[in-house]
Amino acid sequence: MDAGQNGNLVSPGTTPVVPLHEADTSLSSGATAPEAPNLADEARRRRAEHRMRKFLIRAEYRMKEVVRHPDGGHCTVEEAQQEAAAERRRIEEDARRGSRLHHRVARWQRRIPQLVLLLDYALLLYFFSDVTDVNWDSPVSADLGFAIVLAAMVTMLSYGFLSFTGHRLRMHKDHLGSVPMHELDGSSRAALGGAAVIVAVLAVLMFTRMRLEVLYAVGPSGGSTAFVIALTLAVVSSAANCLVVMIHAHDGSHQVDRMDKLSTAARRGVAKAHRMRERAANQAER
Repeated sequence: MDAGQNGNLVSPGTTPVVPLHEADTSLSSGATAPEAPNLADEARRRRAEHRMRKFLIRAEYRMKEVVRHPDGGHCTVEEAQQEAAAERRRIEEDARRGSRLHHRVARWQRRIPQLVLLLDYALLLYFFSDVTDVNWDSPVSADLGFAIVLAAMVTMLSYGFLSFTGHRLRMHKDHLGSVPMHELDGSSRAALGGAAVIVAVLAVLMFTRMRLEVLYAVGPSGGSTAFVIALTLAVVSSAANCLVVMIHAHDGSHQVDRMDKLSTAARRGVAKAHRMRERAANQAER
């Protein structure tokens, strides 16, 4: 038997017995027990994971929402987005081969038809208000309403027919970016002829009315001046209306229009799904 510290006897092969007061001292001097798991952090993590899964599920539902298909009927947002992507791939493939079929006119030029529509309506309203004898001292009357209806009818019908003609011509647009006139079908030729008649009638109306306005302003002695001014405005009016047809005929293609319509149909659903995924990513980051 050996004598241990403090006079305690320790038998060979046995574990020394530590007094209670020394054990308390060793624990207080730095030996610590394993930390218990933080239950509050674990609960917050589980809540964040639950919200993340919820946002991802909502994003999937947004992509399954039903929207109106441009070709008729309905489809899901995901299907519309896939069809738009397929159209874009075909357009880019044609562009890589050097095709100018899908090229669009400049953005500011695409606004010219709307500007022509507005100006034609304003001029026609002025002309018809004189025909219906509108009293501008008290303009709110049945005469002004009749003039507004006449101006709107003529403007919308003429602009609609010019736009229709431009779209018919665009159907025959080739990969050089031009419209070969000798390849037009019967319907396109008839539309082109009708558009020419409309442009000519509007030009004659502009010439006649502006000539009278100038004669009223300068008197009978200004006949040549009235003729030149009226002819100039008639030519400008004809050029503006022809430009409406040309812009619609050369601005893009049927495939570009279809891609734009599909993208528009899917835009809101895709944006909502993106916001849901973004919130899910924020929860994952937290």
